[in-house]
Amino acid sequence: MQVGEKENTLATKQIPKLKSLLKKYRQARTIQSGLLQLSELASSVTDMNSFYSALEAIIKTILITDSFHITLLNSRQNLSLAYSHNPSEKSILARHDSDNWENSLTGLVFSQAKIICCNAQERDELSKKYHLSLYNSLCHSWLGVPLKRGNQIIGVIALQSYDNFTVFGERDSQLLEFIAEHLVTAIDRVRSRELLEKNIIERTQKLTETNEKLQKEIAERQKAVKIHKALLAISEITATTTDLDSFYQVLHKEITTLIPSNNFYIALTSQNNQWIDFPYYKDEYHDIAESRKFSNGLTELAIKVGEPLLVKGSEIITLDENGDAKYHIHAINSLKNKTPKAWLGAPLIDQGVAFGVFAVHHYQDVNAYQLSDLDLVEFVSQHIATAILRIRSQAEIQRSNEALEQAINERTKELQSTNLNLRMQIEERRKAEAQLYYEAHHDALTKLPNRAMLTDRLGYSLRHLKRHPSHQFAVLFIDLDRFKVINDTLGHHAGDLFLVEIAARLQDCVRDNDILARLGGDEFVILLDSLQSEDDVEDVASRIINKVAMSFELEGHTVHSNASIGIAMCGKHYNDSNEILRDADAAMYQAKSLGCGRYVFFDESMREQLIASMTLEQELRVAIKERQFELHYQKISDLENTKTIGFEALLRWNHPEKGLLTPSEFLFMAEETGMILDIETWVIEDVCLQLKHWQSSVEYKNIFIGVNLSGRHLTQANQLSKLIHLIEANTVEPQRLILEFTESAFAQHTELALKGLKKLKEFGVKLALDDYGAGLSSLNFLHGYPFEFIKLDRSFIKTLNLDNKNLSLVKALHELGGNFGYRLVAEGIESAEMLEKLKNVGCDFGQGFHINRPCRIDNEDNGIIHVING
Repeated sequence: MQVGEKENTLATKQIPKLKSLLKKYRQARTIQSGLLQLSELASSVTDMNSFYSALEAIIKTILITDSFHITLLNSRQNLSLAYSHNPSEKSILARHDSDNWENSLTGLVFSQAKIICCNAQERDELSKKYHLSLYNSLCHSWLGVPLKRGNQIIGVIALQSYDNFTVFGERDSQLLEFIAEHLVTAIDRVRSRELLEKNIIERTQKLTETNEKLQKEIAERQKAVKIHKALLAISEITATTTDLDSFYQVLHKEITTLIPSNNFYIALTSQNNQWIDFPYYKDEYHDIAESRKFSNGLTELAIKVGEPLLVKGSEIITLDENGDAKYHIHAINSLKNKTPKAWLGAPLIDQGVAFGVFAVHHYQDVNAYQLSDLDLVEFVSQHIATAILRIRSQAEIQRSNEALEQAINERTKELQSTNLNLRMQIEERRKAEAQLYYEAHHDALTKLPNRAMLTDRLGYSLRHLKRHPSHQFAVLFIDLDRFKVINDTLGHHAGDLFLVEIAARLQDCVRDNDILARLGGDEFVILLDSLQSEDDVEDVASRIINKVAMSFELEGHTVHSNASIGIAMCGKHYNDSNEILRDADAAMYQAKSLGCGRYVFFDESMREQLIASMTLEQELRVAIKERQFELHYQKISDLENTKTIGFEALLRWNHPEKGLLTPSEFLFMAEETGMILDIETWVIEDVCLQLKHWQSSVEYKNIFIGVNLSGRHLTQANQLSKLIHLIEANTVEPQRLILEFTESAFAQHTELALKGLKKLKEFGVKLALDDYGAGLSSLNFLHGYPFEFIKLDRSFIKTLNLDNKNLSLVKALHELGGNFGYRLVAEGIESAEMLEKLKNVGCDFGQGFHINRPCRIDNEDNGIIHVING
């Protein structure tokens, strides 16, 4: 074979390869062009709808189908349809969006965070395996790729093919995944631009509204200038006139520039207040007004009321002390068959006594005068009175002139100040951004750095510690004792003054390079930077405790407080500022529990205590959910005839690991977290169920059951109504329930608690005061509260073994019960001797181990009661 033939043969063999390379080159160029278009689209489009619409053409250019949809996480962290270009399955996509995407192929891609490419058969298999809803989709090939922002999945883009010959492959998966990476960036950019555009529009709108408001204020101020100019003229003629007739004419001319005053008159009373004269009178229908006797006209009404009046028809309007309108109805006397439709006037007053009236009226327009004109006529009437009195008494004129000059100066200053403020507003707006930054990082009351600035400085110190291991710093968490008492007793203003003074004292205890911040309430935190040793921290803590312990003078009151300080030293094990603040806070609570005015350094044992407390709280929540509680019942007997009158339901926690726990071991946590209400709801339901079981028992049919309840039912909003509804829903015999409350339920909200007790009494339940004799035991609870039972605490009953003097107190309480309507119940009767003593002094009822130990009750065998000892 010749050389030319060999070259032709070689060229022929390379043609398919070159065509393949050319095809790949064109495909790569197409992809590159599409991605470039996507980037340009993200840079130019400002709203998502336009972006998605333009995205259709790019998808169609790069991939083998343009049927696609995009789902993104919404604000509730659920998938929702962001865009769809798929007319074939528009209704199916809508059903997915309304039902839930979790049961779709798109939701499967999102949950598994991986690409899914399948044909119709594979899609059916996936549907059966993962219980997906396809809604009879006709799709033959399906490809879905998760949209990722870093490691976070924010949505899914999916392609559909309805052509048997168009099947997605590995190349399409890689290509769509590559597009998805750029698509997330593009979506973020368009969203950011869309948000920026929205913010710009909102800001522009706000500026426009501000400008309109400013223009309105300018117009109002121009009107005010006009009024002030006229009033100034009136003031000038008042100060300079020596002739009342000339004064009235000039005054009438000035008033005409402000309000309609074709009908204008001034009326004066005689010395004996029997006649009314009209020294100046202008009227459209009457040339003069003759003197007349004092009657019941509007002029006389203005003199009697002693205030400016506005009359519209038969309606009379005055102003109260707050400037609000007061409306009255008055029958107006006609004047020679001509009655004005609008009348505006004000009395002329000298030392609180009206001696005349200045008035204008209008015969045609009922709305000729407005409420704002009342101030105007009042002002004018004052000047008329001033002019009249000045002529009558030269000395009084001099005083009036001085007052008028002072008023003019003050009003001039107000106008100057107002104009200056208008000019300064522009400059203030420029300073607004700096002020907002300051307010965002400082406490409004004490001007100290707030949590945001403290967190930033703590983060910087922790980062500095990692670079410089020898660097030392400490965080002091400070809580003030008695702040709530000060705030509640002296008021919030005194509380604010107290916090400001505390901030000043704490500032004196730290160095310039340290940070003192207020987190809120009475909690302060200090970042002590660049320490030499722990001695420096102790020195600062001691100074703070001594400073805070000094007395405070607040609005004439001397108060005292103490500081409890928790200290956390720096360490490499801290990863962020929240951890070191948490440990300092834990140490502060430890210091507070040890007593007032001390500091405590954090150690790991405190964390263990916190974990134990959190564990108890979590176990208690599980116990409530799984109903791990049970009730033990202790008999309450009539001490005279030993007859059982009722039971007290005693709560027990059947802990799966610790066994049976008494309330003292867990109720403090339930009370602190508010779970006590859920527990007591279960107790009420179980007790009511027990009462239903006893309906079939002859012995226990009319028996009572006592239940101990938290004071929250009486003091928290709506909780009392919930308790009543709960009892109504579970029993038709509320009178067989005895609700027992301790004195602590009334300690802080006496009136509110008393109101709640009365409402429970009206509802029909019986009420008992529990643990009487264990605390302050005020006699007010015996006669001022609707209790039917007073239960003497076991600690008080126990003292009767050693001191019989208290028996006289029990006897006295029994005798008082006859007057106040309650019965005595003794708790903790442990012996026959104690039982006999209580019976002799008249105690009505009792309970205790001598009478009956607490036990469970099992209701079986046709209503027969079986008692199981607890």
